[in-house]
Amino acid sequence: MKKTSLTSVCLLAAFLFTFNNAGAQTKDELKAKIEKLNKEMGAAMVSGNSEKSLSFYTKDAISMPNFEPMSEGIEAIKKANDEMMKKGSKVTSFETTTLEIKTYGNIITEIGTYKVIMTMAGKTDPMQDMGKYLTIWEKQKDGSLKIKVEIWNTDNNPMAKMDKMENMEKK
Repeated sequence: MKKTSLTSVCLLAAFLFTFNNAGAQTKDELKAKIEKLNKEMGAAMVSGNSEKSLSFYTKDAISMPNFEPMSEGIEAIKKANDEMMKKGSKVTSFETTTLEIKTYGNIITEIGTYKVIMTMAGKTDPMQDMGKYLTIWEKQKDGSLKIKVEIWNTDNNPMAKMDKMENMEKK
């Protein structure tokens, strides 16, 4: 009787271990998944598909864009995106490079760099920017990943540009 019980317990433990780790992914697999999502989001931004872009976020997501107030929740993020589009801004190119990911249970932190080109209303030349970002992804019950928190900042220092313009005016 003891041998049967011990065997049953071992088989149950092996099954539970396998079942619990069936959804586990390696860092490389998660990085590839995030890179694919970033490409899909970039394509949605370039095509102006706001609905698709917003589908990458959790309902309670927080977005902390460069030079703009924080947006809390999907509706606030949608409003900020709509305002940008109303001003005549359009993303014409967007690419990211994932440098590192760290996992914490169902939370994945992504650190990377970005390059974006945008056309702006009233400007003839497109604006090009590059910088760094941090995205916190949350693994959903269905195994998909959604953005929980994001922040990005430019590598272009606007104060340096103003100083340069001021020095030119003094000459």
